[in-house]
Amino acid sequence: MKSVLVVVCLFLFGFQNFAHSAERELRQRSTPISLGIFPPVQFPPKEFHVKGIRLSALMGSSRKVSGIDLGLIGNSTEQDFHGLALAGVFNWNKDDVEIYGAQLAGLVNYNEGVGKVFGIQASLIGNFSSFTDVYGVQLSLINKARNVYGLQIGLVNFASSLHGIQIGLANFNESGMFGVSPLINFGW
Repeated sequence: MKSVLVVVCLFLFGFQNFAHSAERELRQRSTPISLGIFPPVQFPPKEFHVKGIRLSALMGSSRKVSGIDLGLIGNSTEQDFHGLALAGVFNWNKDDVEIYGAQLAGLVNYNEGVGKVFGIQASLIGNFSSFTDVYGVQLSLINKARNVYGLQIGLVNFASSLHGIQIGLANFNESGMFGVSPLINFGW
């Protein structure tokens, strides 16, 4: 009886290690091109790191993207993004990410997690990065970031800490000498 129990335990332990190994291998996979309509109707699945171009008829979703990301409606990334993201409606980063390059959206760029943007975020309605540090430029009607090291241009600009310039009708810098400033605000 003990030997059967030992065999069953070894089998379960081996299966668990195999499952973790397969998951780890899938997370390390990459592809030069990704094509999709709307998740999960895309190839390869979103667990792959796209190193090249992602083309989405409506919306694409990937773990990581390095390259060009084109979505008719939107682009979604769960981890880091490096390159050019161009979307008809939105770019959405779900987790703690680092973005290097440009996010250009017809309406909104939205960063959900704690992260950093090195480059430019531009959209018509808003760049909403409440938990994100921006090293570069935000250009939209409404710009919001945690720490800004660069420039925000819009009707309304928000920063928890500003190390640069805000240009807009109303500029908010929570840690600055002037919490609210019309037209232009500086922070160092």
